[in-house]
Amino acid sequence: MIDDGEYRVYLVKMPGDVRGAVRIDHDGFASIYINEALTQKEKKAVFLHEVTHIEENDFFNSRKIWEAET
Repeated sequence: MIDDGEYRVYLVKMPGDVRGAVRIDHDGFASIYINEALTQKEKKAVFLHEVTHIEENDFFNSRKIWEAET
């Protein structure tokens, strides 16, 4: 599990079909972006989904994006 000091969460306006995203900077710090229009329950689910991408190292492995999203 990642520590809370290793990421920051932002609630932002996103296109309706985009629920969330994550960006890893050059120092390995993660920024998690969540669509502010989602319900609280949806925001929690998106947060957990994005954290899973970080924990599974999806940004630096050879898996295809469709494999990481399933």
